[in-house]
Amino acid sequence: MSSGAKVVAAFIRETTLGITPTAGVWNLLRRSSFGLKPTQNTNDNDEIAGDRMAQGVSRGTVDVGGDVGTRFRWNQHDDFLASCFGSEWQNNVLTMGNGRITFSVATFASDVGIAQIARGCQVGTFQMEIPADGDITATITFAGLDWETKGDDTSYFTAPVDLAGALRYSFKEVTNIRLNGVDGGTGFCVDTFNIQFDNNMQTQRCIGTGSAFAGANIPTTFTPSGQITLSWSKAAWEVYKKTFTGETVPFSFTLENAEGAYTFDFPEVQISGDWPDAGSTDIVQVQLDITAANTPPTITRVPKVPATAISVAPATSTGAVGSTVTLTATLTPADSTDTVQWTSSDPTIASVVSTGQKTAKVTRNAAGTAIITGMARTFTATSEITVTAP
Repeated sequence: MSSGAKVVAAFIRETTLGITPTAGVWNLLRRSSFGLKPTQNTNDNDEIAGDRMAQGVSRGTVDVGGDVGTRFRWNQHDDFLASCFGSEWQNNVLTMGNGRITFSVATFASDVGIAQIARGCQVGTFQMEIPADGDITATITFAGLDWETKGDDTSYFTAPVDLAGALRYSFKEVTNIRLNGVDGGTGFCVDTFNIQFDNNMQTQRCIGTGSAFAGANIPTTFTPSGQITLSWSKAAWEVYKKTFTGETVPFSFTLENAEGAYTFDFPEVQISGDWPDAGSTDIVQVQLDITAANTPPTITRVPKVPATAISVAPATSTGAVGSTVTLTATLTPADSTDTVQWTSSDPTIASVVSTGQKTAKVTRNAAGTAIITGMARTFTATSEITVTAP
C-alpha cells in the first residue's frame, strides 16, 4: 500500500526534446494533484469468429499528458509559463514566442519503490483561478512524447531542490486590477476571475517509427482568455456593451507578496457576456468572457530583495522650528527592494513623512529632541533630531 503524501514529484528542463538530461538539478514540483499520465487508446475488434464471443480490443496509440494542480507561488511556475508562451524570460518580461521548452517530469512513491517519468513534456495550457477567498490556484496541462515506469525501488531523479517561494499567493495579494482603464474596487467590484493561456496543442502521429507515442505535439493558435465576474455598475455596463461592438479594452492585474510580484498585462481583450439578472435578495453581477486579440499579453516579474541591514543619514540634525531635513536610508544589500517605514518618538516635536523607498522628510514642530526611526523588515536605524526655538 502507498500513501499519497510519500509520492514526490520533480521536473528538469530538457536540452534535447524528449531526452532526460543525465546531469543537472531536478526541481521539486509542489502540487495538489497530479494527472500527468499515459492513456492507452484501444480499437474495437469487430471480427466474427466461430461463436458469438467478443474478440477483444487492439492496443493503439498512447497519449501522454494531463493536468497538474498547484498553488501559485513565487518562482514555482516561471519555467512552465515560459514553456506555455514559447519564449524565454527577457529582463524579467515574458511574451509570446515560437520556441519549444520541454521537461522531463517524474514521480517516486518511496514507500512502495515505484517510479514513473514522462518526457518531452510541453505546457499546452496554463490556467489560473483567482477566487473571492482563498489561495490562487494554477492548473498546468502537459503534453508529453514518452513515458516509462519501473518498480525496482529507485527513482528517476536525485533529491530535488525546492525553488518555490515559501508564501502562497491568495486573493489578498491581487493588486492594481484594471479593466477598460477603470480600477477595480472603485468603478466596480471584482468578485472572481480566471485566466488561461491555451496553445490549442495538436498531436502529430508518425507511422513507421514503431512507437505508440506521439511523434510531436504542435502548438497552433495562442489564445489567452478568461472570465471575470463584476458587480453591476455603470463601469461594468460600459464594458458589457463591448459585446456588441467587438471593441477591445485593456485588462491587467498584479499579484504581489513579500517575495515578488507578477504583473499580467493584456493590451487588448474582446468582451462577451449576457445581460445580468438577480433575485430580490441577490447582488446583481455580470459574468464576462474575455479573449485576447491582436496583441500578445505580457507577464512582468519583479523579485523582492530583502534587506539585511539599514543605516540612516544624517545620524543627527539640529535646526529651528519650522525647518525641515531629509533623511536617507542605506539598505544592505544595495539592490534591496524593501521600502523603509519611518516613525517619530514625538511627532509634536519632529514629524516624519515618507518621500520615497528610502527617503523621508522631517519637519521640526516644537523645541526639543525626537528620535526618528527607519525600519526595513526587523532592522532599524535612528536619527536624532534637535529642534531649537525660532
